[in-house]
Amino acid sequence: MTNEYSVIIHNYISDKIAITEKNIQHAEKKNDLESISYYEGQLKELNSIRQYMAEKIDLRTQKYY
Repeated sequence: MTNEYSVIIHNYISDKIAITEKNIQHAEKKNDLESISYYEGQLKELNSIRQYMAEKIDLRTQKYY
């Protein structure tokens, strides 16, 4: 069960990362530095959650991203 839950969480994080990267590109086109900074912070947080899961929760034999 924990493994299935990890997959769901990884998929959610991957979706949020993709959305955030698109938002960064959109903000860069508009030269909106405040939004760029916000989305880069959000991206950093999502990547740290993913890294924590890979180190502490995930099975060593599987990668979800």
